[in-house]
Amino acid sequence: MKFISLIFLLFLSNISFAKVTLEKLDEYDKFHRQYAQLYLSESIEKEDAQTFQDAIDKINTEGLHVKYDSVIINNSIGGNVQTAIKISRIIRKNKLSTWIPKDKYCNSACLYVFVGGICRMGQGQIGIHRGFSPYSFQRIRSFKEVRKSTDSSFNDDINFFDEMNTRTSIVAIINQIPYWTMKVMSHDEKLEYGFYSTIEEYELERLEEVAMNTGKSKDDLMTSLSDRYHELNPSKPVNKIKQLLTYLFDIQFKKENPKYLKCSEQLFLTDTH
Repeated sequence: MKFISLIFLLFLSNISFAKVTLEKLDEYDKFHRQYAQLYLSESIEKEDAQTFQDAIDKINTEGLHVKYDSVIINNSIGGNVQTAIKISRIIRKNKLSTWIPKDKYCNSACLYVFVGGICRMGQGQIGIHRGFSPYSFQRIRSFKEVRKSTDSSFNDDINFFDEMNTRTSIVAIINQIPYWTMKVMSHDEKLEYGFYSTIEEYELERLEEVAMNTGKSKDDLMTSLSDRYHELNPSKPVNKIKQLLTYLFDIQFKKENPKYLKCSEQLFLTDTH
């Protein structure tokens, strides 16, 4: 009986399903809500959408506070696109952010989960390629059938990324990369697609809320974000030696990518990464 009780207690303190993990922490916010961290990792399988929803239900039922208000993507190789889309919509419905730490990766179908965040912080690797389903080879299909299927999938992706406030041109890029290889998005590409920032409509909604609750003007709040960005990226004097070497020998030195405000900072939350 004691052994069974111990197992039950362990289950209550940590929900872990290998791919979706809810970990309670021995920390509390100023409202005395217990912090918890929510992770997504490994391969995304069909049952993971319900597992993710169960974790969200537990968070809401027990009044837990998701630390950083972010789903942490902790190395995901992708998997089932339809499941990833379901998880993405759950994330968006609950107004959570998504975060790929700088030493982690989010590949293939994982992108569909990542874009669900109301703020996306893609510090780590984002790998993309077009989808592949082994079921496609279970029967012989005509060219017309294949074309109809690919057109349908393309349009579904367009609609989904538009729903998730992501530039739909990313679909064309995805479909140019064969499934047996991978394109790793560059810093500039991630910046272009809004993968270091809050989605505008949620930023403005949060701005209104914080201004009303704190009495601060929206201009002052936005200025504080700008000041914080420049604090993270102070101006540096020109390196004249590097400048000369580039001029004389066309030597190109690697540029440092700027640092971006964490989602918790962009949304004026108390958590910091």
